[in-house]
Amino acid sequence: MFINIISISRAVYQVRNQLAIQVTNLQVDLDNVTAQLDDEAAAAENANAQLQRATTDLQQLKAKYDKEVAALSEQLDETR
Repeated sequence: MFINIISISRAVYQVRNQLAIQVTNLQVDLDNVTAQLDDEAAAAENANAQLQRATTDLQQLKAKYDKEVAALSEQLDETR
């Protein structure tokens, strides 16, 4: 009976150690995935900022050229 308790105790100890290793490995994996997610979120934020700047630039250019086209169209109408 005493030998059975010792073998069970050893088995429990081994399982506990294996589980502790798995938890540690999972924590490392989680940390890596979290870091990757943070990097991707920062990249997405950067891309969105660039897109916003480009959209603003395009709107400004469109407004500028719409004015020029309207002025040229008016000049053309006057010369007709």
